[in-house]
Amino acid sequence: MPGRAEYQALLSKVDAFAARAEAGQAPWLSCAAGCDGCCRTRRSAWAVEVDHLRRFVQRLPPARRAELAARRRDPAVVAGDRCVMLDPDGRCAVYPARPLICRTHGPAVRLPDGALSWCGLNFEGLDPEAVAATVPGDAVLDLELLNRLLALINQRFVDGCAARGEAPPARADLDAALAPPAG
Repeated sequence: MPGRAEYQALLSKVDAFAARAEAGQAPWLSCAAGCDGCCRTRRSAWAVEVDHLRRFVQRLPPARRAELAARRRDPAVVAGDRCVMLDPDGRCAVYPARPLICRTHGPAVRLPDGALSWCGLNFEGLDPEAVAATVPGDAVLDLELLNRLLALINQRFVDGCAARGEAPPARADLDAALAPPAG
C-alpha cells in the first residue's frame, strides 16, 4: 500500500532524532514511563498513522484487543479526557506503534512560527528565553518540516486507498484503530 513504507521510514528517522533530542535535553526532561500528562486528552492522527495502529492492534492477543476496544466506551475517553490507548498504569498500550504526535511530545520542539514548545512538566523553573538559550539547536525537532513530510506520506496513503475504492478520513481519533476491520 503506498505510504506505508514511507511512514515506517519516517518513524525510524523520528525515533532516531528523538533519541538525540532527548540526550541533548536530558537534564531538563521529566518524561518517563508512566508519565501520562500528555495522554489526558483525545488524540487524533493521520489516516496512515491510524492504519499503522490498526495493523499493530490486530497482531495483539484477542483478549488484549477486546480490552482496548472496550475502552472506547470509557466515560473519560468518550469525554476526551483520556487517550483510549492509555493503560491504567499510565503507560501507552500501543507504545511501539504510537503516532508521531506522541513520539514528539515532551522535549522542546520548534513550531512553525519559530517559537519553542514543550511539555509543561519539563524545563521546570526556566522561562522560554532560557530554554531557547540552553537547548542545543540540533536537539530540537522542526515540527513544520515533520508535519509537511507526514502530510505528503498521508496523501500517498489516501490516494492508494482511493485507487482501491476505499475512502479513509484524512484524520481520525485514535480509537478508530480499535474498530473491527472493514469487510
